Amino acid sequence: MNRRRNVIIIFIALVVIVGLGAIAARPRGTAITVRAVKVAYARYQTKLPETGIVQRPQTQTLAALVSGNVASISVHPGEHVRAGQLLATISNPQLVDAAASARAAAAAAQGRARTTQSANATLPAQNRSSVVQAEAALQNARFNLNQAITDQRAGTQSGLGYGGTSASQQRAAADTAVAQRETDLREAQRITSADRDLYAQKAVAKNTLDADLAKLQLAQAAYDQAKRDRNEIYAQIARQTPVLSDRVRADRDAVTQAEAALAAARANAAADKSGDVQAALADAQKAAEDAGYAADQVGRLRITAPFAGTVQTIAAQTADSLRQLQPGDAVTAGQAIVTISAERGFVVRAKVDEQDVANVRVGQKAIVSGEDLGTATLPGTVQLVGAVAQKSDDPSNTARQIVTTIGLAKTVPYLRDGMSVDVDIITQDRPHVLTVPIDAIRRDAANKPYVLAIVNGRAAKRPVRLGTTNDTQAVIVSGVDPGTSVVAERNVGIVDGISVSPTSAPSASPSPTK
Repeated sequence: MNRRRNVIIIFIALVVIVGLGAIAARPRGTAITVRAVKVAYARYQTKLPETGIVQRPQTQTLAALVSGNVASISVHPGEHVRAGQLLATISNPQLVDAAASARAAAAAAQGRARTTQSANATLPAQNRSSVVQAEAALQNARFNLNQAITDQRAGTQSGLGYGGTSASQQRAAADTAVAQRETDLREAQRITSADRDLYAQKAVAKNTLDADLAKLQLAQAAYDQAKRDRNEIYAQIARQTPVLSDRVRADRDAVTQAEAALAAARANAAADKSGDVQAALADAQKAAEDAGYAADQVGRLRITAPFAGTVQTIAAQTADSLRQLQPGDAVTAGQAIVTISAERGFVVRAKVDEQDVANVRVGQKAIVSGEDLGTATLPGTVQLVGAVAQKSDDPSNTARQIVTTIGLAKTVPYLRDGMSVDVDIITQDRPHVLTVPIDAIRRDAANKPYVLAIVNGRAAKRPVRLGTTNDTQAVIVSGVDPGTSVVAERNVGIVDGISVSPTSAPSASPSPTK
C-alpha cells in the first residue's frame, strides 16, 4: 500500500514539474486565460446550518385533577377553542355528595355562630357553654344521621363516609367474578373433551390430557370459590341491612335527644361567655373553608381551556393506546386528558453543537427552509439559547447540544407542528465590507496570505491582511483597493509575473458550498 502511495506522489510531482516547465517555456507574449474578479464592497455573511423541528410556542397537556369516570369530551383534535371553553367533564358522585354535605355543615355552623352571638347577649355566662355544647352535639348528631342515611342508601357502611364501595357495586363485582370463572370452567371442559377424543384417536399424548384434566380441576375449584365468595358477600350485605336500619333509627333518636338537650340549655341560659362566640365563629370559618375545598373539588370535574388555541390530541386509554378516551372510561388524578397549543404562530427548535453555540446570540437573524416548504423560505430571529447542554440524539455525535429557539416572522398555510426543517442561523452579517472570492486567496511558503492582482496583463503578488472568512468569501482588511482585478482561481501554474488574460467566465473548479 505504501509503495503504491509513493508511486502516486512521485507521479503527481512529475506532472506539476512538467506543467510548470511548459508554462515557463511559453513565449513571453502568450497569456494564460484566467478567471478574474474585481475587489468590491459587498454583504458578508456567515451562516450556521442546523436542522430543527417546527413547534407551537406554547403547548399544554391538561390532566384530570380528580379521579372518576369520563362524563363527556366536548372537542376533537384540530378544533379551535377559546379561553375558558369546556373541553371535558368527569363524573364523581361522591365528590358531589361530599360538597352538598359540606355546604350543609357550613350553613349549620354559620347558623350556630349567629345563634351563639345572639345568645351571648341574653344568656347567663354560666349556661353559655352548655348551649354551645348542646348545639355542637346536635350538629354532630345530625351529621351522624346524614351519614347513616347515606350508608343505608348505599347498602353498606363506608367507614369514613365517602369513597366506599356500595352494595350494588360489591354484588356486581361478585357476579362478574362468578361469570368469569364459569367461562373459564366451560373453556377448560371444552378443551378437555376435545383432547380426550384426540387421545382416543392417539392424536395427543397422555401427558397433554393429564394437563387438561388438571386445568379443569383448577377451573372447577376457582368457579366453586367464586360462588362461595359471592354467597358470602350477599350474606354479608344481607346481614348489614338490619344493622344499617338500626343505626339510622339510633341516630334519629340521638338527634331527638340532642334537640331536647339544646332546648333545655337555651331555657336555662342567661349569662355571657364570649369565648363560646369565638369558638362558634372559628367553627363556622373552618366549615366554610371545608365547603370551599369541597366546591373546588367539584369544580375540578370540569376541564376548560386555559387559553385560546387548537386541540392537538385527545389522550388514549391507559390499557389501549390505539383508542382515545371515551365517556365512561375510568381516569385517575394526574392522567392526561387533552393537549392544546396556543395559536401564536410557530417557532423552530434546533439543537446547536456545543462548539458552535459561542457564535449564537439572541436577536440574530435566521432563514428557515426545507423540502416540506418547497421553494419557500421563512425569516426568523433567535429568541432563546438554552442554558443546558444535552446529549445528542445521534449516537455517532459525541458533542453535546443546546436547544435554540427561533421565532418565525411569517408562516405558510401548510406549516404544521412537528415538521422537520433546515435552519441557517446568520452568525455574522456585515452589509458593506471589501470582499473577494475565497479562491482568490493564496498563501506563500510562510503561510502569509496574498492575492495575484492583474496589472498591465501580468499577475502581480499583493500581500493582504484578512478579516473573517467563510466557505465562499474572504474579507480584505488591507493590501488591495476596491476595483482591483485579481485572479479568482487556484491554478498553481499562475504565479507572480506571468502574463494573464482575464475573463469573467466561471472556472472549472467546484463551486464552494455554504
